[in-house]
Amino acid sequence: MSKITDEYLPIKEDLESLIDTLKTEPDWNKRFGAASKLFRLGQEKAVDPLIFVLQKDEHKEMRRFAVDLLGRLQDPRANWALIAAFRQAIIEKDATMIKHTSEALIRLKSSDLYSILFSTIEDKDEIETIKFRAIELLGKVGDSKSVEVLIKIIRKKSTKAKIRGKCIEELVYTGHLAGLQLILELLDVTSNKNFQKIVVRALGKTPFKNKTIVMRISDSLLKITEHEESKNEKKDKKLQQLVIDALKKLAENINMGFNELMDEVLIIRKKQQDSK
Repeated sequence: MSKITDEYLPIKEDLESLIDTLKTEPDWNKRFGAASKLFRLGQEKAVDPLIFVLQKDEHKEMRRFAVDLLGRLQDPRANWALIAAFRQAIIEKDATMIKHTSEALIRLKSSDLYSILFSTIEDKDEIETIKFRAIELLGKVGDSKSVEVLIKIIRKKSTKAKIRGKCIEELVYTGHLAGLQLILELLDVTSNKNFQKIVVRALGKTPFKNKTIVMRISDSLLKITEHEESKNEKKDKKLQQLVIDALKKLAENINMGFNELMDEVLIIRKKQQDSK
């Protein structure tokens, strides 16, 4: 036996003993301790045994602990198992497990996650609740790849209105600049009014803090109110109120008052007109 093998033999034996404990020990407290030690000693060798715990262990706390450890290991091999656990938690309405699996998947952020979530949302046989949760997860990840997926689904003509609406909402919540052009398109006065309302309502909770971006969005929102006012009796008062609420929030985001924001938007408009 080589020197290297001899050097690592005690750890190897310890890992095998821990894995056996995870699979056969009836006392869940001992299984919990074994999982913790395996995570510290085994790292990548802990992934498959922890997936086994997630899929097979009868104790909820063990499954939740396995989810947390897999999230911390950030190994893409756990993606499918975590997605399956995420889906099962939604079906069982287990809010704690939904939270744990979501956080683990966000920590992984592996390239597979985006395609898995996209496939879940696009699956015609998947239930709507799970699709909505998958969309929310994309919003929580909130990076450029997840924004690309949201935009792709929104722009697809075959996407159902409810799914598109949820994707629009999450896209706005990310505050990611990659989605700005689409947001402005959806705010256009010729856009679908239902989608307009979704965007405007989401902007009332928006994280946008860049003054230039806030000004561009505020100008589009102001155009909506002006367009509605021109309709006189046919104006949509609910939409107008949503716009006012969103503008107040945007003003707050950049430490301005509502009237101050409106004045600055009008000044910018005038400068743009004079330059033409």
